[in-house]
Amino acid sequence: MAKASSSKKVARVARAGTGKRRVRERKNLAFPMAIFVILVLGSLVVVVARSARLDAASASEAPAANKDHWHAAYGVYVCDRFLPPLADSMKASATGIHTHADGLIHVEPTSPVGAGANARLKLFADPAGLKFGSDSFTAPDGTAYTNGYDCNGKPAKVYVYRWANAQDPSATAEVFDRDLGNVRFKDNGSAYTIAVVPEGTEVPRPDSVPQLAEALGGGAAGESPTAGLPPNLSVPAGAESAPASLVDPASPVNPAAPVNPASPVDPASPVDPASPVNPAAPSQPSTPAVPDPAAPAPNAGVVPGQP
Repeated sequence: MAKASSSKKVARVARAGTGKRRVRERKNLAFPMAIFVILVLGSLVVVVARSARLDAASASEAPAANKDHWHAAYGVYVCDRFLPPLADSMKASATGIHTHADGLIHVEPTSPVGAGANARLKLFADPAGLKFGSDSFTAPDGTAYTNGYDCNGKPAKVYVYRWANAQDPSATAEVFDRDLGNVRFKDNGSAYTIAVVPEGTEVPRPDSVPQLAEALGGGAAGESPTAGLPPNLSVPAGAESAPASLVDPASPVNPAAPVNPASPVDPASPVDPASPVNPAAPSQPSTPAVPDPAAPAPNAGVVPGQP
């Protein structure tokens, strides 16, 4: 009986020891788990802070949100011709970067998401139905343009050409062949050709560059619409450029300047009521002259019948 009792005691002690080891093992796992949770939370804080910093930087960098309204010309050039402009995307755009089916990109960001360094080509393309891959794109009609696309029997590659100044004939283009949707909008008055061409093809600027010149006010890229005007003249509100007929009211009239007799008179022009040639001015009744009694008669000193 003593042996049986001893065996039971040994078994109980062994079970108790095993339980303590399990408790110690559980305690040992708690510390690594705490470290893991701290690392995850720290990483999240860093990511959120970095994102907030980038958003703040983008808000102050041009194009600025709710401040700048840039214009850029664009075109999709496949093999040897431009495709029609993309459809109007103003309502579909959540960032303010859109087109009006006019061959122009209107970069007017409405939030930091589309401002500064965040203003990129994909923000214009996505709402208009053109989807970029890293080195490819799919048109709104579903046609996929990838490297190796057949251009009249020659394999083509997909590029984005960017000209900082669309109207400068000496400007050279930057060429991108990957990460196409992340090409940035960096300059007002720039131009972008999304090209699918065989290597060595000369890629033209978009054929909407003339429309870009009009959107910029008829001058060179970035030039003010009032450039070249006298300092005391301004462009009327709502006008893109000064009308050619605008005359400085303060400038002196040159009396020696020849008058063109064939110049037409605008019948709609207002007439000065005080002008002596105004036919609409009321006529003033003539007042009879009152003779001066002290003045001699008109024929005074002349005797009738004498020469």
